[in-house]
Amino acid sequence: MKTEKIMAAFQFVNNKVVEFLIQNKLLSKKGETVKIDAGIDYEIIDCNKIKDGYLGVVDFIVDLRGKTEEDELFNIHLKMRGNFVGSGDKLTIDKFREMLEVNGTATLSQISRAYIISVTSLSGMHPVNLPMINIYEMKKHKDKSSDDTSH
Repeated sequence: MKTEKIMAAFQFVNNKVVEFLIQNKLLSKKGETVKIDAGIDYEIIDCNKIKDGYLGVVDFIVDLRGKTEEDELFNIHLKMRGNFVGSGDKLTIDKFREMLEVNGTATLSQISRAYIISVTSLSGMHPVNLPMINIYEMKKHKDKSSDDTSH
């Protein structure tokens, strides 16, 4: 099947690491359970009309902390930025913004997962894998918290 017939109106353009910090105090402690606390968020940086459609920028933010009962072992902070475009013929600006929040965030979560696995593996750590997240639930909580702060 020709790609033109099935191409989505929302497309990923590129991504880059905007911020990254790793603090690794991890000593090899066999048999000790490491608990990972994860904080995950996103932010729409830009969402504008361009010549033939829309351009949007999303930041996906990850904060991970690994600890045992006694020690804090590592901290990881990552901000991954992605650029996306949308068809002006097939999408409204509101639909494009919604797709940035859901599809853009989902895309960046997978790129961030691979990045963190690679970096932690290369840092002498056990590979750290991001938990799977429900993007719709995250959006719902984010919408609710912005509604709560605006009232």
